[in-house]
Amino acid sequence: MKVLVTGASGLLGTKLAQLAQESGHNVESAYGEHAPQFGKPIRLDITSENDVLEHVSRGKPDVVFNTASVTDVDLCERQPDLAMRVNGEAVGIIARACKEYHAFLIHVSTDYVFDGERGTYREGDEPAPINVYGRSKLLGEEQLQHNTTNYLLARTSVVYGWGRQHRPNFATWLISKLKAGESVRIVSGQFASPTFNTHLARMLLEAAERRLNGIIHMAGATRINRFDFSLELARAFGFDQALVTLTDANPTSWSALRPRDSSLDVSKATRTFSAKPISVEEALQQFRAETPLWDA
Repeated sequence: MKVLVTGASGLLGTKLAQLAQESGHNVESAYGEHAPQFGKPIRLDITSENDVLEHVSRGKPDVVFNTASVTDVDLCERQPDLAMRVNGEAVGIIARACKEYHAFLIHVSTDYVFDGERGTYREGDEPAPINVYGRSKLLGEEQLQHNTTNYLLARTSVVYGWGRQHRPNFATWLISKLKAGESVRIVSGQFASPTFNTHLARMLLEAAERRLNGIIHMAGATRINRFDFSLELARAFGFDQALVTLTDANPTSWSALRPRDSSLDVSKATRTFSAKPISVEEALQQFRAETPLWDA
């Protein structure tokens, strides 16, 4: 299978390109700024219709994984035009190119398309985003569905894992603090379905190999708040759990509202995949086992 991974130097794209390559697939890894570690590197501007059409027509991938996204929620709030262009309009560009050249498109979206008032959202629930990031990702979903029928829309939640050393995610930031013996103040009022990047990549690769269509929520199997997740991580890595302290206040540095409970119902994924969603305990054990030498 010939695959194209956009955002191939990102947290998810890196792992997806790695696993696809290890599975024997022919992998082209598209990026904007940072050269990817795995696959054949391809410089690609996903916001340029000409660039995307030219590459897809030349490369003729069987499957395109679109993992490229502006994921900084506060940056999206400050720069809505950038968010709408990359997270929204670019998805339509990619979808049109895939339709024209008969490629199956797997697009990765987010739990933030929901308002967070209820939690455990199912695939058929009505999106109602409360911040620019969520609205831009919802626009991407709409662009996907409007421009091609040969697609899988994969919604996920709070992806974490080992990625680029200079760009931490919540879990790696937390590890660096606890490892240094620093206390951290974590909110308890935010629930999600934290998702380990390696396992998400396994599910996405299986979906591509089986050409699964429609919408599937691909996330961790555990609904958990940020504070309890931090305690679980400290326990898994052997850090002092007393360093994790509770706060009721959201960080004042946040520009954007966060959904109170954006957790996803992964029943469909559990029924569908061999690589079924896994619990937070199992995921954190795998996360620890993957600790790179530079952080060991």
